[in-house]
Amino acid sequence: MTSNSAPARRRTLPSVSDLDALTGDRDRVIDLIRLTSLVVVIAGHSVMLTVAVEPEGIVLGNLLADIPMLQAVTWLLQVLPLFFFAGAAAATYGLSSRPTTSTGHWLLTRAQRLLRPVFWYLLAVAGTALVAVALGADAVADVVARLGVQLLWFLGAYLLVLAVVPGLQRISTQRHVVGALGLAWGATAAVDVVRLSTGWQGIGYVSFLTVWSIPAILGVAYAKRLVTPIAAASGAAVFLVLDIMLVAAGPYEVSLVTVPGQELSNMNPPSLLLAGHAIVLCGIAIAAARVLASMVGRARVWWWVAVGNRGAMTLYLWHLPVLALLIGAGELIGLSRDPGQDPVLFAVVVGTQTVVLLALMVPVVAALSPLENRELLWWDGPVGRNAGRARDRVVVAALVVTGVATLMMARDGLLGDGLVWAGLSVGGAVIARSVAVRSAP
Repeated sequence: MTSNSAPARRRTLPSVSDLDALTGDRDRVIDLIRLTSLVVVIAGHSVMLTVAVEPEGIVLGNLLADIPMLQAVTWLLQVLPLFFFAGAAAATYGLSSRPTTSTGHWLLTRAQRLLRPVFWYLLAVAGTALVAVALGADAVADVVARLGVQLLWFLGAYLLVLAVVPGLQRISTQRHVVGALGLAWGATAAVDVVRLSTGWQGIGYVSFLTVWSIPAILGVAYAKRLVTPIAAASGAAVFLVLDIMLVAAGPYEVSLVTVPGQELSNMNPPSLLLAGHAIVLCGIAIAAARVLASMVGRARVWWWVAVGNRGAMTLYLWHLPVLALLIGAGELIGLSRDPGQDPVLFAVVVGTQTVVLLALMVPVVAALSPLENRELLWWDGPVGRNAGRARDRVVVAALVVTGVATLMMARDGLLGDGLVWAGLSVGGAVIARSVAVRSAP
């Protein structure tokens, strides 16, 4: 028995045909949307980043600020709403198979998987910053501490949205879908009116929940088959026209990502324009679901999608460090990302490095994704399916604190107040895990 089981343990990935057979009843469209959205985001980050080496140091810039006419392209590249859409749909499938699971304990099982790779990533970021300080490279340490955690805002927002997904399961009719969307879109509009008319920017943080709940609502609706392709396409067309009107009438900027010099960012905090954009993207996804299903129904395509999803968070977390190393290597051999150089050479360098980045992420994810899928001692202990109402509410509240604190930590970096937010984020996760009921051995 030992000799027969050893090779099985070494082989961690199933063959194309085996995986196709084992996952025949899975909604592959959701996994395709999840992975594709991350790949587009990574490519977008690479294309937009500019680097200029000045006498005072390295200056990071944004191509969209240098060439404003390109900002309209973000309406194609800003696809993160689709990740929330896919996550909510997948969660709906999971909740329907375990209808008696307590809300907080279900949320903790999702957080266990979501936050596991963050643990290793933060260790690497903090370790790199400490090494830089020890070597006297304070400027490098500052950049690592700030930029190294900037993208974690996404995980904080995603955790907050997951917290409301169980409540969204009450959506059971088309009227419910329209009502929920109207409530979220209307609340976002109200927030924008208040912050634009009074200058109270703090209220904008409410939009992290209202805006990112919109793709979650549509993800639930998709999983429950409550929206027809025709209705989805019609809704997408209506909100596309509405978004164009919002930009034309003002005060919304064209760019759907933050650009230096903007008077009003559509991303931080999320704006009404981004809320409408989320409806457009999700409507297109629902309308195109049959075509996407045909694409991912091919066994080899599905193999790549399924394997890629096993390391989705690794892909997201580590692409910027890999991009930084790639750009640094390019600078050493004279391949600069300085937008002030010859435009053709700049385009060739950026395009080539973007393709190389996507190719490099394959072995990087293969090497690091085992950390994402390997259970952590204590944190990944089994969670009971049911608990008392009070205990369950504590778990939910603690994980909401983790989500909010992660958002704030991403804003401030691992410096000053950011360290306090990091402590609150970790503390919320520890409390949730400690309070949760464990399954019987």
